[in-house]
Amino acid sequence: MFKVALDQEWVELIMLAKHMGLTLEEVREFLRTTGRRPGISMPG
Repeated sequence: MFKVALDQEWVELIMLAKHMGLTLEEVREFLRTTGRRPGISMPG
C-alpha cells in the first residue's frame, strides 16, 4: 500500500467545496479558469 502526503489546506478546501454542494467537475473547472485571470495566481 502506498502512503501519500496530502496538503492539509487543500484537503480542507475540497471538503468545504463538498460541504457547499459543489461537484468535483465544478471544482476542477474553477481551478482551470482561475489561474488564467489577470492578477490571480495559482500556487505552483
